[in-house]
Amino acid sequence: MNGRFARLKEEWLLRGWSDVPWALVNWRNGDFRELNRDGYYVAQSCDGQTDFDSLAFLPRHREILNKLITAGLVEACAGGEKSEAVQDYRRAPNPVIRGLLWSITGRCNLKCRHCFMEAPSGRFGDFTLEQIKGMIRQLEEANVQEVALTGGEPFMRRDLPEIIRILSRKKIGLAEVFSNGMLITDEILETIMQYGYRPFFKISFDGCNTHDYMRGVSGSEAKTIEGIKRLKVREFPVTIITSVDQITRRNLLETYDMLRDLAVDGWWLAPPVEIGHWRGQQSGVSLEDMVETSTLLMQRWLADNRPFDLKLWRFGLFPRQDKGAGDESRSVPGPITPDSWNCGGTHSRPYLLPDGTLLPCGGYTGTGLLEKMPNVLRSSLSKAWSDPELRSICDLKKKDVLAQNEGCTQCGFFGECGAGCRVVALTETGDLLAKEPIACKLFHGGYIRRFREMVEAGSYAPGMKTDSQDCRE
Repeated sequence: MNGRFARLKEEWLLRGWSDVPWALVNWRNGDFRELNRDGYYVAQSCDGQTDFDSLAFLPRHREILNKLITAGLVEACAGGEKSEAVQDYRRAPNPVIRGLLWSITGRCNLKCRHCFMEAPSGRFGDFTLEQIKGMIRQLEEANVQEVALTGGEPFMRRDLPEIIRILSRKKIGLAEVFSNGMLITDEILETIMQYGYRPFFKISFDGCNTHDYMRGVSGSEAKTIEGIKRLKVREFPVTIITSVDQITRRNLLETYDMLRDLAVDGWWLAPPVEIGHWRGQQSGVSLEDMVETSTLLMQRWLADNRPFDLKLWRFGLFPRQDKGAGDESRSVPGPITPDSWNCGGTHSRPYLLPDGTLLPCGGYTGTGLLEKMPNVLRSSLSKAWSDPELRSICDLKKKDVLAQNEGCTQCGFFGECGAGCRVVALTETGDLLAKEPIACKLFHGGYIRRFREMVEAGSYAPGMKTDSQDCRE
């Protein structure tokens, strides 16, 4: 067949929502390309059947086609080589949902001291497999680009391979998996790879010789380390998430050495938030404790030439050395303006509890707003995402917060601070629109600047020692 034909590459889907009418989304890597009218016209014609040499296309349309081919979104093909039907344009009635953090079970094999959703008690129940299948249909109808699976412990579900199979068939991405690592097997990892997924694994590990204390189950430390090793053997990207209290902070330098030797991709550290089981705990850390601990870790990290991404609580996210100088900006959360969304995550990436409650993010689980939120098992995801109570939080802008915090309007740090996190503000003050109490200390006290300057100077403290027993023995 003569003429010029093109089709979308397998990983690209043409989608639209009530607030973003046209976009190309990559279900494998999460890429999102918003389109204008001409871009949409060209993209929807990349069906393997429409001839771009016809009079229906002007030079500007062919130029757009060339750009899409060069960018790797579209490929030239022979006439009649159709794209898959699932790639065709589909518009959802709801605002855009880039991703969903989905708690697919409320069950867990641990008894963590700081569980924000009180998983050991099964407070929020469990999805049945039929409910899971129905939920995936809702994801498809709402044009959800990708999911991150969490729990409880997601590997508690014996039907997890079936869930992954259905997600893949519907071309819904699997971006992340949050797990304690204990139940990860070679077989389930092979299944994940079989369906073309390579998600980022976020593994909870609370330190050498302190992990069992925080997780409430003897022997969990060794099993979690074994799970991390399994992931690294198959080259899955792994970030470790560590909760810091007065006990776990004692052995963090030893933990650092182990994680470096395991070649993890990132390490995030933060104290638990005062919700769920952590309410009333007496082993919390102060700002000064976090500064001391983070400084020692930063020094060791710099001395080792920045082997992995390092997120030190609110002090910054600092990239590993091989990402280059161009990634340094990741440690800076700005620029924030009054017209910025209050939180980019809550605006397009909500959180779903295993009882069907849809939340702006998981942090709201332990707040009084929980009962006001919509439920997808009684409605639908599309309708729930448009719920007025939910939108009142998801659509907050920084100017809404500024209106209640006059002092922030004159603050030179607002462009980076933005008055802090709404969940923490609500938890600590009872007011969703209050400024986060610790935010002023972090910026005006010079703590944020201090850690940036350490990275810029490449400072380190050689010869640091720890008396902790090596947990790898």
